[in-house]
Amino acid sequence: MNLVVSLVVLATAVNGLLAGLNTDTALVKLPTRQRIGPVAYATFARGNDLGNGLVVYPLLGISAVLLTVLATVIVVISHARAEVVLLLSLATLLSVLHTFATTRAAPIMLSLKDASDDAEHLSTKLDRFARWHAVRATLQIVTFFLLLWAIVMV
Repeated sequence: MNLVVSLVVLATAVNGLLAGLNTDTALVKLPTRQRIGPVAYATFARGNDLGNGLVVYPLLGISAVLLTVLATVIVVISHARAEVVLLLSLATLLSVLHTFATTRAAPIMLSLKDASDDAEHLSTKLDRFARWHAVRATLQIVTFFLLLWAIVMV
């Protein structure tokens, strides 16, 4: 396997992990707050997102964007087919936009650490987080599918 294919596959794998985590949060974890209430969900989030999540999520997020950018640069330098360059360029753009959305979502989640257990206050924060998370999950999932498509085209 050559360098271009290896980098695209690695970027796809890491982005796939991140897309899966984003999907799980959007479709499984966040809807749970409606059933258990904002205080119980905040307690869960403090243990999950503000526990191991403080290491795992940034590590995957940073790795995903860096690998996507690197794969794009190598594809451009190697004079790959225009379709592959386009797919990876779009994946890079969406990956950067995902990072931007994360800069909006992450501080909200981090603010739960010191937030009081006032249900109304937590609901407001969690609603804002959910909106930003929906944006970043969508961007990440589309990025992953663009990279899968690029694997087929390489």
